[in-house]
Amino acid sequence: MKIIMSLPKIILDIIKVIHDKLEIAPGKDKVIPISLWHFKDENGDTIPKMDLKNGLRKLAEDEKLFQLKDIQCLDKLGRFSGEEIKIEVDRERFEKFYKKHLQEQKAPTGKVEFLDEEPALKLGDKKCALPPYKNEHFFCRAAFEHQINEPIDWSIIYEKMTGYYEEHFGKPKDARENWHRVYDAMEAINKRTKELLDIEKLFIWQEKTIKRTQ
Repeated sequence: MKIIMSLPKIILDIIKVIHDKLEIAPGKDKVIPISLWHFKDENGDTIPKMDLKNGLRKLAEDEKLFQLKDIQCLDKLGRFSGEEIKIEVDRERFEKFYKKHLQEQKAPTGKVEFLDEEPALKLGDKKCALPPYKNEHFFCRAAFEHQINEPIDWSIIYEKMTGYYEEHFGKPKDARENWHRVYDAMEAINKRTKELLDIEKLFIWQEKTIKRTQ
């Protein structure tokens, strides 16, 4: 990720957390709840409450990216289970701001290959192993049946991961526990390929569809 350093690091960390949350939040949802435990820096350390409060206020009041609906928990000492903030995001304005201040590096050239028998993902002379016959393996088996940038409904990958085939059982229920299983597998793959293939995001999630970037 190439970062334009015109903004403080803490602000960039907050923006990335909100952006990741918006990727999985339904578009019709106006008020977005986000657990305090999700606000971490790139090292995995939690962002202190005071820094988080100041950062959110700057983005809300100066940049007008969202309205602060509930941040009372940030005034309390300590960090407790269940604490969350709620914001109402101007999605269009936020996305423009995100693209301006957090620009992805040009992805390594070449097309990623899926090696089903190993199983692994290959880019050039680099390989990223996948856990055999686990969710990430089955996710890729389904995803690589489709073209780059072709939208894939979550249920198609869910069927391959679980053996729940629509022709036999009907369309899988559009429940969070079902589609989030696909999302979690995608995130695990993205983490692996970022570390081993230097790809920022091999798969993108938007409105419960998945796209392969290369």
